[in-house]
Amino acid sequence: MLFEDFALQGFLLEAMVDLGWEAPTAIQSLVLPQALQGADILGSAPTGTGKSAAFLLPIIARLAQRPRKGVQCIILEPTRELAEQVKNDALDLLKLQQESLEAGDGELKEAITCSSVVGGADRKEQRESLATIVTATPGRLQEFLQKGWLDPKTVELLVIDEADRMLDLGFRDDIAAITRKLDSRYQTMLFSATLEGFGVRDFARNVLNNPVEVRATSFSAEGAEGENEGTSSTLPQLPETLSARAYYAAHDAQKVKILLHLMKTMQGKAIVFVRTKDNLARLCAVLKRQGMSFASLMGDSSQQERKAALRRFSDGSVPLLIATDVAARGLDIDDVAYVYNYDLPSQAEIYVHRAGRTARAGQKGVVISLVKADEIATLERIERYTQRPIERRAIKDVCESFERIGTSSKSEAKPSRAKVGGGFAKKGPKNPKDSAKPHKKVRLRDKKNKGKPDFAAKRAKKAARAASAAPSTEPSADKA
Repeated sequence: MLFEDFALQGFLLEAMVDLGWEAPTAIQSLVLPQALQGADILGSAPTGTGKSAAFLLPIIARLAQRPRKGVQCIILEPTRELAEQVKNDALDLLKLQQESLEAGDGELKEAITCSSVVGGADRKEQRESLATIVTATPGRLQEFLQKGWLDPKTVELLVIDEADRMLDLGFRDDIAAITRKLDSRYQTMLFSATLEGFGVRDFARNVLNNPVEVRATSFSAEGAEGENEGTSSTLPQLPETLSARAYYAAHDAQKVKILLHLMKTMQGKAIVFVRTKDNLARLCAVLKRQGMSFASLMGDSSQQERKAALRRFSDGSVPLLIATDVAARGLDIDDVAYVYNYDLPSQAEIYVHRAGRTARAGQKGVVISLVKADEIATLERIERYTQRPIERRAIKDVCESFERIGTSSKSEAKPSRAKVGGGFAKKGPKNPKDSAKPHKKVRLRDKKNKGKPDFAAKRAKKAARAASAAPSTEPSADKA
């Protein structure tokens, strides 16, 4: 299947040629026919599979046919970075529309514009630049709707992208309020990296009208045709070009030692994910002392700081980006070779999101997890979720192997009192023969006169001797 097989305008087809898009990806092949017919879409696809174009192409095609004033399409994204990325993707697809307008070929009646409404940017500037298509984060868009800065009645199309991440970040109420206000919309599309977890299906039932469910599990479009309603595997899958490894770390200091060793031996752009901004600050301090160049990205960074960090990492000024999970989505950098889970995520879905930053668009990539003893069960849960084994590795003189740790921990483990006899352990005799000897209880009163003279016995003996020595008083027989 080719892009020419769909009802797309000429300026769109030419723009895709300039972008080097030769054929639709799996998710694009599944979404485009249904979306162009106006159906609501419930879509699932791994990151880096062309999902943005899957909804941008039908949106632009529809808006080109029915030009209207005001904001006609809103695309909700969980982070500012992702909103800006989608806006730039849309502008790339719209770059040749001016030529179509000047040619007067009838395909395009009015110019389609695109802007963003995101937190951390100037509100006045955003109000003045509202466009046909608006990419937005939930909090700032909710503010615009509440203050009447954006007319919800003009909005025909709504896209909720990365829905599972949105719900995980606590945007459920904001999105529900937004969808209630956009009650004049004609079509709604909801996309998620996974439809399992985070209550995505329950949420989708409240915002979608009889949706067509489509799933794609790979970047390639091969096998996308002929599937029932465009569905594919029900499980989220990592790219086939992705390698997964894990190293055992006894403590945080050893994590740093492993990380430094790997970054010295494996060259290439890398993203290191940590769980909290406190861990990020500690890791950055250590790497600074090591003289390493890096950029950092976390939730409370200003918009200018975030843009500067991403620009330095994207253009290769620094080879390393340290980020919290807030940046796990929206980083569209194709040449990331390695993703490090400095802190293993507690949820398998987040692992998939992080891993999606590498091995994009068919390229090779490696995701490396540093795992402590209490996280081994989580690692096994991730393997079950992704149905992909994670190779356990060790580094000589740097970290132990998982097998050795498992063996030594079992051999050295001592049974607890609760495991001995079903309760508290009882201390038995050291020598089994001792148990056969009768036990004689020794009391204090039996020992208190031990070693002292027995005066009563002495008095009795003395009295006996005196009695035997005394003269007899009875009359003799002669005198009688």
